[in-house]
Amino acid sequence: MRASLFGILAVTVLLIGGPAVFSSNQESFGGASAAVQDAFVAVQSAGADGGNVTSLVAQLNSALALVQKASAENSSNPGQASADLQSALGIAQGVQASAGSVAQQGMAARQLQLEISIVSAVAIVGIAVALYVYGDRLYHRLWLRIYGDYVVKTVG
Repeated sequence: MRASLFGILAVTVLLIGGPAVFSSNQESFGGASAAVQDAFVAVQSAGADGGNVTSLVAQLNSALALVQKASAENSSNPGQASADLQSALGIAQGVQASAGSVAQQGMAARQLQLEISIVSAVAIVGIAVALYVYGDRLYHRLWLRIYGDYVVKTVG
C-alpha cells in the first residue's frame, strides 16, 4: 500500500514539476494536479492515523489516471481533456473530504483496541490474584469432588 502511495506522489510531482506542454488548460492541469496532491497528503495522514485507506487509494489512482489521460489527449481533444480534468478534480476533492472520516475511524479503532487491551490485562491480573489467594481451596474442593467416593483399604 505504501508503494502505491509513493507511486502516486511521484507521478503527481512529475505532473506538477514537469515541463508544461499543455495547450490551453495549463491552469486546469495545475489545479487538478494540486488537488490530487492535497488528496494524497490527506490519505497519507489518514493511513498514519490507522484508517483503512484502500478504497481512497483506488479512487486517487483513478483521479491520477484521468489527469494522465487528459495530459495525453490535450493536444488532440482539449474539450475531453477538460472534462477529464474536472472529473479528476471532483474525485480528488471527494477523496480529500472522505479522508477525515477514515482517519477518525482509524483513531477510534485504535482507541477501542487500547481499551480492550487494558480491560483484558486487568482481568488476567484479577484472575491470577484470585487463583493465588483461593487456589489451594479450589484445588482441594475439586480433588474431594473427584476422589471423595474412593475408599482406602489398609493392607496387612
